[in-house]
Amino acid sequence: MIRTRPTAAPSRAARLAVALGAGLLAVTGCTGLADAAGPDGTASPSPSPVLLTRVEKPEKISSWPETRYRSLRDPASKSLGQLKLLLDGDATSAVGTAYESADEKYAAVVSAVAGEVRDPKAALDRLFAGLPRLHDVKPTRPGPMGGEARCGEGDDNGLNADVCAWADEHSIGMIVYLGFPSGGDPDDLFVRDRAKVERQTTSPSPAN
Repeated sequence: MIRTRPTAAPSRAARLAVALGAGLLAVTGCTGLADAAGPDGTASPSPSPVLLTRVEKPEKISSWPETRYRSLRDPASKSLGQLKLLLDGDATSAVGTAYESADEKYAAVVSAVAGEVRDPKAALDRLFAGLPRLHDVKPTRPGPMGGEARCGEGDDNGLNADVCAWADEHSIGMIVYLGFPSGGDPDDLFVRDRAKVERQTTSPSPAN
C-alpha cells in the first residue's frame, strides 16, 4: 500500500508572500521630483571632512535573520527601481531584502536607496501616494538619523502590515513589518532597524 503525504497547510511565510505579491506593498506611480534651480556657475569649496551616507544589508532586523524565501526577498528588490525615481540623481548604494522570525509568523521587508534627496518631505509624499492601500498614515519619530518619517497600516485577507518609511537629504527607504497584530506600535522597532540600514561615515579630509 502506497501512502501519500498529506498536503501541508500554507505556511505563514507563504501567506506573507501572497500579501506581497498581491500588491499590498508594491510601490507604484512614483515619479521623479521636480528639478530644482540649476547651479549659478559659482564654484563652492567642498566641505572638509565629507559626511557619507550608505544603506547596507544588516545581519539581522528585529533580531531576525535574513529569510531563505525568495518570495519574500524579491518584492523588496523590485521596489528599489521605484525608490530610485525619488532621488535627485543616481543611487550610490541600495539594499532590498527580507527577514523572518524562526517560527515564520513575522517578517520585516527592507527597501532603501542612498543618494541626493533635495526635498525629503516631497519624496515621502510621493512614496506614500504610491501605496494607496494603506490607511492611518501619520508622522513618526525618525530617530537619530533625522529627516522625515511616517508609518501607515494595511491588510490583505486578515494579514496586517505596518509600513514605516523615511526620507532625508541622503537616502529614502521603508521597512514593512508583516504579521503583527493590528493596532500595534512599530515606531520603536523602526527607529532601531533604520539605524541598522542607514549608516553614516566620514571621509578623510581632502589633501590640499
